[in-house]
Amino acid sequence: MSSQLGRRAFLRHGLTVGGLALAAPAVLTACVSGGDGDGSRFGIASQRLAWVKNTQFAGSYLADRNGYYVQEGFSGADLVSGGPTAPPIESDVLSRTFTGVSQVPIVGSAVAKGAPLKIIGAVYARNANCIMSMGASPIETPQDLYGRTIGCSSSSEPVWRNFVAALGLDASRITTVPVQGDPIGMTTGEIDGYVGFVNNQVVDLRGKGFDIHAMLLADVGFPLVGQTYITTQDVLDNDREKVKAFLRAEVRGWKDVLADPQHATDLTVNDYGRTLGLDPRTTLDACIAGNELIRTGEPGQRVIDISDATVEANVRAIAAGGLDLSPDTLFDLGPIREVHQEDPALALA
Repeated sequence: MSSQLGRRAFLRHGLTVGGLALAAPAVLTACVSGGDGDGSRFGIASQRLAWVKNTQFAGSYLADRNGYYVQEGFSGADLVSGGPTAPPIESDVLSRTFTGVSQVPIVGSAVAKGAPLKIIGAVYARNANCIMSMGASPIETPQDLYGRTIGCSSSSEPVWRNFVAALGLDASRITTVPVQGDPIGMTTGEIDGYVGFVNNQVVDLRGKGFDIHAMLLADVGFPLVGQTYITTQDVLDNDREKVKAFLRAEVRGWKDVLADPQHATDLTVNDYGRTLGLDPRTTLDACIAGNELIRTGEPGQRVIDISDATVEANVRAIAAGGLDLSPDTLFDLGPIREVHQEDPALALA
C-alpha cells in the first residue's frame, strides 16, 4: 500500500485507540507566527501539539520566538494546541499539519491500523508517565498496584494498558476507572492512584500542598521515550530536507530550554500559554521536571535522537500490549541523525 493510499484509508475509516475513535478532524485552532509562506523554502512549520500550551512544548516556543524556524528555511510557525477536546494528533498530521507530538503506543496503534506515520525523534529520553499516589499510602513498585483503584484518562489508556502487559501484571487484580484529566479524587480517597505526568499533575498537586509520590514508569521496567515527533512517510520520502530543517530548529529550541528554564517559563506563562492562567512557580517546576526527562547525563547527548537500543526496548515494550511492529516500521531516525552528524555543535556539552 502506498503512503497516499494508506493515508486516505486511515482518514476514511479512522481507528480506535483506548476506546477513542480517531478520525479526520473538522477544525483546527492555531496561532501562526512569521510570514505567509511566500518566499520561504519550506513554508509554515505546522505542528500539532499533544496538549495545551504549557512548558511541555517550550522548545518549540523558543524555536519560534528566537527565529530558528525562519533561519532554517520556514516562513514561520503554526503551533496547533491540543487538549482534552482536540482531534486526534495522528489524524491531524495525516491531513493538516506537517508534524505532531504523540506517544509511542498511540503512534504504534495508528501504524498497526495502516496509518503511514513514522516517529522521527523524541524530546524526552524517559517518558513522563507515572503512577501518582498519596505520600501516606504510596505506590512504590508495580506490585503495589494490586488491590488498588487507579484512575486513568482515555488519552493515557494505551500507555497504561501496555505498561500492565509489558510488566506481566495481572490486570484483574487492579481496578482501573476512567478519570478525565484531573487526579483530585486521589486526594479525597476516591482512587488510590492516577496515571499522570511527572511534569504536570504531580507538580500541580505538590504546588497545592499535597504530599505526592510518583512512580515513573520508565524507572520500573517500561522504558518508553516521550514527546515523540511524528510525520508521514510521504513527507519523509519527498521532503527530507524540510524534516531536517524542522528538527534542527527544534533541537536549538530545546537546548535553550535546558540552558534557561526560567526564560522558557516566562515565555510560556506570558505569551504562548497566556490564556491558560498558568501559575509561574508551578510552571517553572514543571519545566525543570521536563528538563530532567530530557537529559541522560551522557556527555555529548544528541537531543531528540534515540539510540538503536532504546528503539528496540520501545518496540519490545509495546509488543507486550499486542503491537507487533518492527523498528523500521515505526521509526525513521535518519533525518535527526544526519542533523547531528552535519552539526556536532548541536550536541549537549
